[in-house]
Amino acid sequence: MNKELKQLFDEDQQDLRTMPHDRIERDRKRRSRVKLIIDGGSATDGIDFIHAAIIYQHGESLEDFWQAYQLSLKAVELGFKPKWLAAVALDRWLLKQGKPLKYGNQVVEFGGVYRIPKIEQETKDEVREHWDIPSFEELFSFDNLRGFVNSEIVATAVNDRLKINIVKLERPPVHTPSLKGIIYGSTNENQTIYENSFGWRWIENSRGIFELGWILMPDVPVIAHAVAGEGIAAIERVELAGCSCFLVKFNESKTLYVKNSAGIWSITGINESHVIKKAQDLIKGSIT
Repeated sequence: MNKELKQLFDEDQQDLRTMPHDRIERDRKRRSRVKLIIDGGSATDGIDFIHAAIIYQHGESLEDFWQAYQLSLKAVELGFKPKWLAAVALDRWLLKQGKPLKYGNQVVEFGGVYRIPKIEQETKDEVREHWDIPSFEELFSFDNLRGFVNSEIVATAVNDRLKINIVKLERPPVHTPSLKGIIYGSTNENQTIYENSFGWRWIENSRGIFELGWILMPDVPVIAHAVAGEGIAAIERVELAGCSCFLVKFNESKTLYVKNSAGIWSITGINESHVIKKAQDLIKGSIT
């Protein structure tokens, strides 16, 4: 084991725990030093390349994430197990570009709730298992996500069609991208509707702050409603158009989960009446 790479890795992990104000600059210096070590041929064991990959994984650019992937593959070639770091690195590289994930082990914040982005349909669970990644259904329940922050389930609700777990994260994930989209259309009230590359849609208030958003999620048995920060979480049942739905409240945020033939709609906003109205429109199919 290369002792300097191990020391740089330990410093990286400590910075993630303490989040110093100059963390980004410290990350850059570590990456520069790692590059010199790798280019100099001083990394020889699988664990050396894993330490280097994790440091690059916490980078800023596409090049950083791609380097993390290549270093992880090298570690796998040298026999390092488990292999999930390579899969996570590839997904982060894809996510940075707004592309569907290959495996699914990444999250994006949407209205204060952390979601699994769009995943390539071609990737089967057998492939995920080979790379030590949770199954498709486990991803959406946040069950055993790899390289993720610690979490706990603080509330649960179940009916005959769906189970919702409110999952409290130890801290906000550090390297999740911000929400960006293009103009999709407008509401009846002339509010601009934005859409990102995953098909998520939302509107913002006059100050450019998220106001209401809706996502069609796949039909899976368990959904994680993942949040971070201090607050009180609660779940209640709501009947809409004969559908048994779940309304999740966390601080000022409200999210309604509606399961129908298309999948599971998740509608998140600040104003509860607006959330319910949007859900009713989606159930009727009058607005997408």
